[in-house]
Formats: sequence, structure tokens, C-alpha cells
Amino acid sequence: MAESRRSADGASWRVFLSSTSELRDYPQARSYVAAAERAIAACGHVVVDMSDFGAADALPAKLCVERVQGCDVYVGLLGTRYGSPVRDMPDVSYPELEFGTSTEAGLERLVFLLDTEAADVGIPLARLIDREFGARQDAFRRRVLDNGLVTHAFADPATLGQLVERSLRDLAGRPGPSGGQLVRTPAIVVTGEIPQEPPGFQPRADLMAALDASGPGSRVQVVNALTGMRGVGKTQLAAEYARTKLAEGWRLVAWVNAEDQGTVLRGLSEVASALGLAAGTVDMQAAARAVRNRLEADGERCLVVFDNATDPNMLRPFLPAAGIARVIITSNLQAVASLGSEVPVDVFTEPGALTFLAARTGLSDAAGARALAVELGYLPLALAQAAAVLARQHLSYGAYLERLRRLPVAELLAAEEAGQYPHGAAAAVLLSLEAVRSGDQTNVCGALMELVSVLSAPGVPRVLLHAAGQAGALGEQEQTGGIAGVVDEALGRLAGSSLLTFSLDGGTVTAHRLVTRVIREWLAGQGRLTAVREAAVTLLGSWAGSLRREWRDRLARRNLVEQIMAMAETTALLPERTDGQLTQDILALRSLAVAVLIDLGDNAAQAILAAETLLPDQERLLGPDHPSVLASRGNLAIAYRAAGRAAEAIALHERTAADRERILGPDHPDTMNSRNNLGNAYRAVGRSVEAAALHERTAADRDRILGPDHPDTMNSRNNLGNAYQDAGRTDEAVALLERTLADRERILGPDHPDTADSSNNLANAYRAAGRIDEAVPLYERTLAHRERILGPDHPDVQRFRNGLAAVRGS
Repeated sequence: MAESRRSADGASWRVFLSSTSELRDYPQARSYVAAAERAIAACGHVVVDMSDFGAADALPAKLCVERVQGCDVYVGLLGTRYGSPVRDMPDVSYPELEFGTSTEAGLERLVFLLDTEAADVGIPLARLIDREFGARQDAFRRRVLDNGLVTHAFADPATLGQLVERSLRDLAGRPGPSGGQLVRTPAIVVTGEIPQEPPGFQPRADLMAALDASGPGSRVQVVNALTGMRGVGKTQLAAEYARTKLAEGWRLVAWVNAEDQGTVLRGLSEVASALGLAAGTVDMQAAARAVRNRLEADGERCLVVFDNATDPNMLRPFLPAAGIARVIITSNLQAVASLGSEVPVDVFTEPGALTFLAARTGLSDAAGARALAVELGYLPLALAQAAAVLARQHLSYGAYLERLRRLPVAELLAAEEAGQYPHGAAAAVLLSLEAVRSGDQTNVCGALMELVSVLSAPGVPRVLLHAAGQAGALGEQEQTGGIAGVVDEALGRLAGSSLLTFSLDGGTVTAHRLVTRVIREWLAGQGRLTAVREAAVTLLGSWAGSLRREWRDRLARRNLVEQIMAMAETTALLPERTDGQLTQDILALRSLAVAVLIDLGDNAAQAILAAETLLPDQERLLGPDHPSVLASRGNLAIAYRAAGRAAEAIALHERTAADRERILGPDHPDTMNSRNNLGNAYRAVGRSVEAAALHERTAADRDRILGPDHPDTMNSRNNLGNAYQDAGRTDEAVALLERTLADRERILGPDHPDTADSSNNLANAYRAAGRIDEAVPLYERTLAHRERILGPDHPDVQRFRNGLAAVRGS
């Protein structure tokens, strides 16, 4: 798509263009759709339509709805054909679904009708007549005309183009589609852990020029390894490009780890937050879509780097399909290259390797440098390790090679599908670690690298490593009063030796995955991996305890989950056996990670994967009736329900409730909690009578055991009131919800989220009972609370505001 010009007020909108095939194909010289697209671009806006997303994995109806909801303006071109029925909603066509979605989403709508009375509209008669769905199309056109919209007729592309451009410019003179102008990106936004420039970094001008290409297809670029190996410099190339754009003052420079969906969503959520998008939402998928939409609509001088991508299908939905934002993806998998224009990266050339070694070591021995480069396969990462040792210990190339070849590393870095690492790569890492240890009086450097090797590859917060020092996980230190300084000094030495990299702000340290793999395999061979894992388990348990005092810090909790999952996964397949207590401690941490994901409530898919992976291990090691197993089953059921998998959620809730009653007894808090969750699951699928019965029992039990003012008791009464309303027992629902609102106001306060929830539930009950005058003030109170928490422009607030307007008018 050509670069768009900005509209007069500087705001660029995403315009959804809805049409049918005859308008896309005719007239052949210049089609109606082409004329509309040109008019939209002339106004400085971005065209979005379903033709861009035919290869997506989502169900067609859901995908269509998401794309329309993500736009600012709907432009509908209605001809005489109904359009293709939606695959999973065959009763409606795509154009009809698009129009209905734009209406529900509150988009500005501009509709243009083909003049069926015109003598010649440039479309063959056979394409004008819809013999299969003509009646549906007539009904759809009448529905649009009855909607009260101002429509314009057209009979040729030139007229349509003029009408579309004039309508959009008129619209730009009024308040924007959401009641105000499009929110603009702050001057400069930087997110993610962009790596600092490493010591002795050697720029690769040809690759940088390829990344900066402005030709066709360069919007999404994949930095791929020709060798299939890690360590050729993909990430550092992307980082250099990101640092360059930051220095040039680009509006957005974002760094997103793309190793799995969880880290991608976390990174994009940080971008959304920094840009002021999806404010207040806990739905990471919605935040990611908001970022993609912004990049499509307003991507000038915006860069997003997806580092270490492992799955093209997972990453594809998050990539902008239009606009001029620049996207760079790094990967060592050839399959990822299908996502964009490939920029292949290989090991150093011989001249490049010799130049690098000479600059880093100060040695002028070209023959010795060539021998070392050959030994290390010209791999940039291995050469960086070697150069650091050569410079630190003032060795000759020959002396270093002799040491390198003496190390017993035959079992390390075994060949894998992606490629064979050069002989000496593992030894170079170990020599570098040995060199930095030899000059470390505190012994902290080695302990830090060992700990980092079993934590999260995307990065470890420096504060966590400070906590490790304070907890004694890095060994006993004499300088106990200044352990943070000792840790920082050690981190600086490791970075100088090319074993670690700091983020730009210095808050995160990252070790290359090849480096951490060598260290883990070496630890396993030495029989020391278990001790390192024990230190990591203790550290993460302590960190989780400290976070409970600041449980509102969502970013820290998500980072905790990533560190736990990485610690469990990175060493799971190594041969060293783990003792029973450590295994149980790791299971406990994984259970905590699942519970945190459930509580965060922003990524049901990740919660399901974590719970489904955990449960078999727990059942095998703890037994099927262990309380931790029952808790994990309950969490998995909650995640199933959040993902819309109602049948699986209900089956698992039923099993968990029955097992807890059998094992723990009917009055145990966990048993009552299971009954409460099962009642909510029943209610979600319309089984209101069964839901009411469960909530009645749970409310009575909690009242008897916990007391009437306990938050869990009030929660049960609230749930029971909702179930009564679903079952048509309106008077009982109103009475119970009135009591719950009064109790929550008295005990929790008027601004508590549970109180706001009660206010909304009671308003719904009043409305169902026909008591509109009493419902409206409660809805207004709920709206004020949501505006205060989410902001006045949040989509949920806008939908609630529209709903309140409908209630007032009823």
C-alpha cells in the first residue's frame, strides 16, 4: 500500500471498506472499490477490508467482527449482490455482518448505494443479478435505508470517489468517531528490553542497509540465520537498528520477545499501555489488537521488533496488515521467513572476523586470528567470547587455542535439527566464564551466570539478582551491607566479557541462549544443576512472597510467572535427576504461576496451557486426590470458562466439587468455593435453576460458617441474586441484590469494585422488573465508576454509555 497523506487535522483513521465482488472487479479499467480506496487514501486514512486477512486462523465471523471493531469509520458500498455467507454464520453475508458490527460498535457510517436505475453502471448483467441471494440483498438494502442513515447513490467510479472523499472530509470537520479526535502517539515511546551495544560491537553496514530499505515488501522484515544456528548476530543487528531509530527520534521503538504467545502478549500490552491504548483493560489480546490497529492507522516512524520468533502462525495475527510502520522479526527458523522480506544473516566473513579480533584484542597476528576464526566457525558470539579472554589475560592466539582444545566439551552442544555449532563454540563460552571467575574475589560472577542460566531467556530483572545476593543465593559475602553494589560490579564484569547484555535502561540483564545452554549442560555434567535449581526455587519463592505485598503490580507478577516457567522448562530435559523435595517445590511454584495467571485474567490460553501441562505431573507425583491437584483442576476449569470452553469447564468443576466434598468435607472453604464456581458455570450456559440451587446452598453455608459480613458470603448472595433473576424470580433477586449492595457499601465502601458490581447488578434487576426510574441512577453510578477506573474513552465505557442511553430512552 502506498504511503498515505495525513488529513487536515493530523489524524489518520482506519476506514473499513465493505463491498461485494462485482464492485471490486468492475468496471475493468478502474473499479468502484479502487475509486473508493483512492479517495480514502487521498484524505490521509488507511483502508482496511477482509481481503487482507484471508489466511488468518481465526473463525471468519470472529475475525470479521474484530477487524470492524478495530476501525474508526465504516464505508459501505452496496451493490445488487448479497455477498458470500459467513462460513460459521451462514444466515448472514460478510457485508451484512460488517454493517451490523459497525452499528453496534458505534462507528461513524458512510453508505453509498449503486444506482440500479442508471442506464449503464459498467457491470455485466450476469454479475448484477444475484439469483441465489437476491431476496436477502433486497432485505438488507431496505434495512440500511430504514436505519436513518444518509446514503448517496453512484453510477460510475468517478462519482463514487468524489462522494467518498467529500464525505470523509466533512466528517473530519466534526468531532471524531469516538466523540473526539484520534488520540495521537506521544512524542517518543520506548518499550521492552532493547539490548545495549556490546563491547567491541562491529557494525554490519550491508545488513543495516537491507533493514533500512524502503522498497516494496520491506514493511515486515525477517532477520534470519542462514546457518540455522544461534550466535550469528541476528538480535544484535535488530538492536542496532532499534538504537539507531531511537537516536533519530522515531515516535515508537518497541522490543517484544516473541518466543511464545505469552511473552508476545505481554510485550504488546506494554506497548498499548505506553501509547494510552486499551486503557484499563486486562485483556491482553485486546491490547495486542489495539497496537496492531494503531500501527496500521498511524505507523509513521514507528518500529516494533519481535525478537526470537519461534512460530509464524502464532505471530501472524499481531502483525499489521497495512500502513507504513516498520516491523522486524528475528528468528533462526526458516519457516518464519514467510512472514515478510527475508534479511539473511550468516557468520562473519573472514575479513570481518579478522577485523573484529584485531580491534577487540589489539593483536596484529593475522595468521593466528585466522586460525582462531576457523576453529570457531566464524561465529560472532564465540569470537566475542574469545576476544574478551584474549584482551583480559593478554594471551596470544596460539595460547588461547591450546587452552580451548584442552577443554572436555564433547558432550556439550550436540547437533540439533537447526544446525551444527562449530567445534570450540562451547569451549569458548567456558573459557570466558573461567577467565572472569579467576579475577573475581567475591565468587559472585560464576554464581550469577549459573542462576541466570536457569531463569528466563528474554531477561532477568536486576532487582531479582539483588534479592538473590541479599538472600545468600550467590554465596556468603563479607560486604553484606553493600551486596547490591557487589552484584552490580559482577554484572559489569560479565557484560564486559560478553557473557551478559544489559537493556538500555540497565534494569534487565540477558544472557545469550547459546551461552545459557552451555552453562546448563556443563552444570548437569558436573552434577551441580540440582543445587542451582534449588537456589532458583528458593529465590523465586521469596520474590513471590514479597510481591504479595504489592499484588497490584501486574507487570511484576507476569515477570514472576515467566521466571517460574523458564526455571521449570529450561532444565526439565537434562539428565541430572532431581530429588523429591525439589520436585515438589517446583510443582508448588508452577501451581503458583497458574494461580497468578488465573488472577491476572488477561490470557486464558496461556493459563490453560500452564495448567494442562502441570496437572499430569502433579497427579503422577502427588496422587489424584492431593489438595494441590484439586486446586489446579479448579483453576483449569476457570481458565476453560474464560476461554469459552463451557462444557469442559462444567465437567471439571463438577468433578472438583465432588472430589473436594468427598475428601475435605462439605463445610471446607475450598469445597464451598468449588460449589460457587460450579454455580457460576451453570449460570453462564443458562442452567439457571441448577445455578440457583447451588448458590442457595453455598450462601447458607457461608453465612453459617463465615458470618453474614464476610466478603465470600456477600459474594454468594450477589451470585444468588443474579441466578434468581436469570430464573425469572425477579422479586427475590431485587431483595437479595438490594441487601448485598447495602452490605458492601457499609463494609467495603462505595468505591470498591465489588460495590460497583453490586450497583450494576441491582440496576439490571430493577430494569427487568420494569423499575426504570430506579435503574437509571444506579447505571449512572456504575458508569461514573468505570470512567474513573478505565477512562472516558475506553471501549467498554463507550458501550456502557450507549447502553445507558438506550435505557433512558426506553
